[in-house]
Amino acid sequence: MHLDEAWRAAAEALPTIVWTAAADGRIDYVNRRWERITGLSPSALLDERWIDIAHPDDLSAAMEAYRQSIADGTPFDLDTRFRMNDGTYRWLRTQAEPMRDGNGTIVRWFGVIHDVDEAHRARERFGVLGEALPLIVWSADAEGWIDWYNGRWYAYTGQTPQEARGWGWQAAHHPDDFPEVMRRWPHAIATGEPFEMEFRLRRHDGVFHWFLTRAEPLRNEAGKIVSWHGSNVDIDAQKMALERSKRIAETLQDVFLPNDLPQYDDLHIDAAYIAAERDALVGGDWYDALELPDGRILFSIGDIAGHGLAASVLVGQLRQVISTLAFKGASPGQILSDTNHILQFQSPETFATAIVGIVSAAHDEVTFANAGHPSPFLVGIQRPATALSHASEPALGVVRNATYSNHNLAVTPETLLLLYTDGMTEYARAIDAAEEKLKAAAALVVRDGSVAHPARAIQDLALDRGLTSDDAAILLLHFSTFEPQRVRFDDTPPERSWRFHSSDAHSAQTSRREIVAYLSGFSSGPADMFATELIVGELLANTVEHAPGLVEIRIAWGGPVPTMIVRDSGPGMHRISHDLPGDPLDENGRGLFLIKRLAGDIAMKTSPGFGTEVRVTLPFRRAAGNP
Repeated sequence: MHLDEAWRAAAEALPTIVWTAAADGRIDYVNRRWERITGLSPSALLDERWIDIAHPDDLSAAMEAYRQSIADGTPFDLDTRFRMNDGTYRWLRTQAEPMRDGNGTIVRWFGVIHDVDEAHRARERFGVLGEALPLIVWSADAEGWIDWYNGRWYAYTGQTPQEARGWGWQAAHHPDDFPEVMRRWPHAIATGEPFEMEFRLRRHDGVFHWFLTRAEPLRNEAGKIVSWHGSNVDIDAQKMALERSKRIAETLQDVFLPNDLPQYDDLHIDAAYIAAERDALVGGDWYDALELPDGRILFSIGDIAGHGLAASVLVGQLRQVISTLAFKGASPGQILSDTNHILQFQSPETFATAIVGIVSAAHDEVTFANAGHPSPFLVGIQRPATALSHASEPALGVVRNATYSNHNLAVTPETLLLLYTDGMTEYARAIDAAEEKLKAAAALVVRDGSVAHPARAIQDLALDRGLTSDDAAILLLHFSTFEPQRVRFDDTPPERSWRFHSSDAHSAQTSRREIVAYLSGFSSGPADMFATELIVGELLANTVEHAPGLVEIRIAWGGPVPTMIVRDSGPGMHRISHDLPGDPLDENGRGLFLIKRLAGDIAMKTSPGFGTEVRVTLPFRRAAGNP
């Protein structure tokens, strides 16, 4: 079989060594790149003459592996040292794949050769030290192909070098951790960023241990990555200790954070707390609200510079101090001044930020003081969310005998006062952008007094359902005549809501699956679900395309028939067209046409500056006897 001239021309243009062999493995062509890299003529590689230039220590393994691939028809991949024109040896990686005819018979082999000498030299230097270290050490080439482990990997996993080579390490990973590993490790390879992650690896006896893995790239003089070098440290004992500490801290938090917040016809108080992504970071944030004997309402929110058990205990102490001082009639400024003095006396070198406020008995005025805490946001239906401009004063524990000013704020109905800890904004590199997301989320919530848990809604929207690097808390006071939607224990299913950012395709797809799964639990048959799945998919796709920003989806039940409500914070659509597009190939408008034909009803409402609300009655009735 002769090579096609066009193929040969392409092979000669490639920036790597390309070769071909007959079905029996005899090499019959190599491009000119071979000579440029090795200094050897093509004849040194053709037929079986490559045997003469292979390193004696590598020859036996190379011949055996190559002949085995030829016999089995399996791909060939091996690193071997070859003698260059100047007499020195360089490591070359040879790879080959068979080409088969229509009957599956191998008719030719196509291969490539890469120079991996720099990576091998670095690995050899690294390997001497790596074998002596009391931890798992490994190296990989620039593409992430693992080419060496020290003996501790094989002793721990029970794998053989052949099983572990390349991407064989995947078999040792815990299935719950593996998807994230396969997201972050390829990202590091592509960007050259250092890799660091905690995950579980299976021991040879089937037991999983937690490991901390770090890897750094090695670059040549030109800045190009030639290899990766990493280590796996067993942190299982520390992880278990942190987990125990976390459970204790969370138990204390459950005790110290209020289970119930005061509620009124014209004032809805809500709060939410989210623990940090890292196990040890729990216990430093708090919120509180309670009614005083004279009908006023005390509220506070704060963040202690510390985490874990000590912080959880201190949270309880500070909340008790603040409430005691308020019961004695102290103003917010005086409460913070006295708390500062007590903190410095009882816990020197401990710092905390806090806001303490009191709502008047008539619920028309708020007096508050700020000790180094992020400024609250005030938002109304007809006013954008803005940070209160009152300057914060020193954090608690910083300045001896510090005094704090009282600030008075008149509030009107349909106004929301949002207080939060810095974990809500410092998770992002751009704090200003995170604050804007928080404001946008508050603007969505203030327009809808029926949201059952508005603090959680704001938290989900602002964090895009993600995790924070620090614990975070939200406390909101919604001065509103709306009656918050309560979960009813009658025959009507509870409402469910989902929130995501339209730029996050993964969150949108996850929400779609969760919505369909939720509705399936009440389905009366597959016909209902088929039409419902189409509508849900089209609505989400339409929102992602036309409404950049925060999106909220809610399923509300009107008897046996559910309504899907989609709210966005983007410019949205100016109108809904229910007609099929004139051009049969035009996809624009086709989704809304399908929705109209399948749904019971569809309506749209646009609020300038606040996005669009679409309501669709789903063609779906609950099955008889379904709760």
